[in-house]
Amino acid sequence: MGEIVAAVGTCHTPYMFTRPPDENPQQLDQAGAAMQELGKVLDETKPDAILFFGADHVETFSVTCVPSFAIVAGNRAIAKFAGREHNLPIHREMAEDILNKLVVDYSFDVAYSEDAELGHAFSVPFEYVIGGRDIPVIPFFTNVYVPPLPTPRRCAALGKALADIIRGRKERVAIVASGGMSHFPGTIKYLHPEFDFDRWLIAQFEAGNTDALLKMTGTQLDEVGNTEMLSWAIMFGAIGTLEGELIDYIPTWHHGLGMMRFL
Repeated sequence: MGEIVAAVGTCHTPYMFTRPPDENPQQLDQAGAAMQELGKVLDETKPDAILFFGADHVETFSVTCVPSFAIVAGNRAIAKFAGREHNLPIHREMAEDILNKLVVDYSFDVAYSEDAELGHAFSVPFEYVIGGRDIPVIPFFTNVYVPPLPTPRRCAALGKALADIIRGRKERVAIVASGGMSHFPGTIKYLHPEFDFDRWLIAQFEAGNTDALLKMTGTQLDEVGNTEMLSWAIMFGAIGTLEGELIDYIPTWHHGLGMMRFL
């Protein structure tokens, strides 16, 4: 019987790689250290595969076609950003089984790609959380930016379906949910992060009150710059109500970097 043995939520700020002059390098180093701390759970639990929930920033998809949910079920997970390339094995048989069961048994219309090139939502945690560990991944996209967004409840329902599928298999699975907090890329609110909301939401996660996120609407999440938390909502659907452990929260001048562990 398969099981979920680890679950972590992390930021994925691209500035970990690009290091622009207006960023505080100490904060970026602090975030990197926290992400590496999250990665230690992979050594503790030794999963057979990592189910990786991430988003897109017009690096993989465009307005020509934006799927609500998509899975990469090829042989390799190729992530490229800022001159760096990560090439990880995909647990193809498991990815194909998940795709088939989500569509046929659970009525989720999931898009499929064999070779989609992944962006920084995947690349940054690939380097800092997964590191050099030789663990197959299954990349999973959620639309977190182009309205209409899937609701947090729908994302949680997807996570619950994924947990059911995992239980019917034999693998030990870790979950990495990649999503930043309180940021408004490309908008006039970019300079006005909602740090108070971030801290409130983290406190709810620490207490195990995941409904604080799951009962929100996409519009409400957008108002506080937290639509990328939809990736975390899938994780919460998969693991249920558990108290979280805050590894670090770093408020930068334009967004919040949150790293938490749940299993």
